[in-house]
Amino acid sequence: MTGPAAHVGARAITEEAVEARVTALRRGPLASRLPRPGTADARNLRRWVVQLLTYEAVVEDAAAAMGLTAGQNRRRREFSLSAALGTGGVTAAVLASLPVATAVYDRVTAHITVPPSELRAYYDRNRDEHPAPYDESRPAIAQDLRRAAADRHFTLWLEHRHATTVTLHPGFEHPADPRHADATHRH
Repeated sequence: MTGPAAHVGARAITEEAVEARVTALRRGPLASRLPRPGTADARNLRRWVVQLLTYEAVVEDAAAAMGLTAGQNRRRREFSLSAALGTGGVTAAVLASLPVATAVYDRVTAHITVPPSELRAYYDRNRDEHPAPYDESRPAIAQDLRRAAADRHFTLWLEHRHATTVTLHPGFEHPADPRHADATHRH
């Protein structure tokens, strides 16, 4: 048996769990796009999978603390590539793959609103995208801006929880961590 790749609070994310997820990805529809095993990019893939597993565990722990279950919310968030990049890759992956994540998202972002002055200012700045009168455009603008604000809030909330509860073990650091030789990923 191998050791843990990470800890989320007291919960261990095992190397077996990491390898199982990598194996599932290698058997999935995007397998041909994944790096060859044994390469630096393959090691970084494993590191990215650890990130995903730890973020999923953070969300699962938060859901349990909030009394939420996957059965309460079975919808998964659908993302276009640009929406996933705007939300943040790991956050988008968790929201797309973990049904309870949407329930946690809804709870964490329930208070998010966009002031009417911001809606009007957005409309005035983007008349080319909203040629209809303001009263007709306002509901769609409100929905888009609220979603963007909620996404930002949830991402920051999740990153904070991750930073305060997760310990990554050597060899499973973030792909951009300069302490390992394969650190080619940059933000």
